[in-house]
Amino acid sequence: MMKKSIYIMNYKKYSVLLLILILITSCHTIKVNKSAMRTAVTAPIALGVLGIQQDGVLHSDFRETAIPIYEKGIKVGVTAETFKSSTYNAYTKSTKKNKQSITYIDSIKTNPTFLKLDVIDRITMLSEFKKPANASALHYIKNQKNAGVVTSVSIALPEQLIQEITNAEAVFLVNQQYKQYQLSLVKNGKSYKTIDFESATVFGYQLSYFCWGMNGKRKIILSDIVDEVSSCPKNTYRDATKAKEKMDYFKL
Repeated sequence: MMKKSIYIMNYKKYSVLLLILILITSCHTIKVNKSAMRTAVTAPIALGVLGIQQDGVLHSDFRETAIPIYEKGIKVGVTAETFKSSTYNAYTKSTKKNKQSITYIDSIKTNPTFLKLDVIDRITMLSEFKKPANASALHYIKNQKNAGVVTSVSIALPEQLIQEITNAEAVFLVNQQYKQYQLSLVKNGKSYKTIDFESATVFGYQLSYFCWGMNGKRKIILSDIVDEVSSCPKNTYRDATKAKEKMDYFKL
């Protein structure tokens, strides 16, 4: 009887914890093209920055900690999306003065659009982190397993810029200015325009995390970048310390 009571108490405790986690997630996320995105509230967020996600029951936010240097442009996927009540509410919370002057009316079928940008060239991003220019950033993420990189954002922009971005043959993430990222629009293999993230309003984002493994010389290296909800590939680990422990074990 005592064991059954303890089991029931533990079950209730874990059920409450699970409910709290669900509430935390649902209160601070939006659905964009069937994928969940965290909502941006206090700090400006740009594609490609490093930081720590801080989750709480009443507050959830991203704290930017480092701005990597991307010497080579990283290809970005662009999707135009129509504002819905949930995405519009997320937008208004991220910009108190309606920076983009967006008018949304729930009762009409035609509403303003925004863009969802996704890093689609993870291989180039991975190689950029391994370059000497990012030695300090690499050291940071190796010692901070909770550090993530922003690999997807939902952004509001003036309609003219949305048209220019969607009409481009290709779009790349670049940083031609010190500690500032831009979108480079490409046509016929050449960049013809850059757009600063400062001109946009980011109201949603997704994070990816780093996986560490062992190379042929039995050294711990950065091996992969995976979505927040995905696991690291076989024999790689999100924690570089754990990867080293595994390597030391196999040396025995």
